[in-house]
Amino acid sequence: MRPSIIFATAEYVKRLREECLRENKPLHRHTRFRRRELAPDEINPDVPAMGGHIARRCSEQKRVRIPAMKVSEWGHLLRALEIERVCH
Repeated sequence: MRPSIIFATAEYVKRLREECLRENKPLHRHTRFRRRELAPDEINPDVPAMGGHIARRCSEQKRVRIPAMKVSEWGHLLRALEIERVCH
């Protein structure tokens, strides 16, 4: 079996969990924040055009340059891509 990052990480997490259980320490788990889903009409009008461009370039197996964005814009782009792939 060849070494991989995933294997090493899985072993580390397993070992850390066993140590916590052995010493009766609480496990620190990462909590995921559930956010509401964006409706298509809530998405910034410029973003779906970019989503369509990205989807076309990916289907052509070409590189795509995604500009720097704020986190909220990134969420809008991901939702627009999701809608684009479902509809087409």
